[in-house]
Amino acid sequence: MENIKKIISPVWKFTQDIVFPPICVNCKTDIKDQSKFLCQSCFDEIQTLSALYCPECGARLANSESSCHRSDYVLAPASKFFPPIPALIHNFKYQELVKISDILSAMLIVCLKNSNIKIDDFIITQIPLYPKKIRKRGFNQSEILAKSVANYFSLPHKHLLKRTKDNDQQAKQKDYGKRFENIKNCFQSLNAEDIAGKKIILVDDVSTSGATLAEASRILKKYGAVKIIALVVAKA
Repeated sequence: MENIKKIISPVWKFTQDIVFPPICVNCKTDIKDQSKFLCQSCFDEIQTLSALYCPECGARLANSESSCHRSDYVLAPASKFFPPIPALIHNFKYQELVKISDILSAMLIVCLKNSNIKIDDFIITQIPLYPKKIRKRGFNQSEILAKSVANYFSLPHKHLLKRTKDNDQQAKQKDYGKRFENIKNCFQSLNAEDIAGKKIILVDDVSTSGATLAEASRILKKYGAVKIIALVVAKA
């Protein structure tokens, strides 16, 4: 069987490359290896960030302790939502190119390392999906990213929240006010004891209006979280 695999694998890859030539997921130009996902030009366009931001006004914060507006969390984005980031996230979530998570996870890790935040006593969690959406997609993209970050820093990863409403996708809500209304009361704690007195890194893919992160953070604070850093791949 192993010998058959050795013969079939190169043939299958050759066939795939002929029928479906490797292309950059962003600009659609040819690339040598589809596992790279981006051409060099698009890869070089990624803008990295390593600072904390106020989720209310977008101002850069000096550290995780400072705040210019009252908020339940501070925002740590790894990048801005500029190309090629939208294409990477879309293909990760909706085109089943799950290995793109390697690129996105690396961005989150670099963001935390370069921000010089002391995270030794934090736990990692993620924005949960409604069970029906997980069954349809096959995975929760934020959970994959959260586990990668937790593994790299040897931090505990826990499921702290559950989604209780199958609400419309936030991306479909063009009005920011409606996004906050759409996500209201969508989360519940799974175990209050896991939250009380804890410092938490809350992982998601994108922060647009901040409505989802704000609602999730509100519940975490309600059950006693002492500090929340929302770590996202990109902020719009």
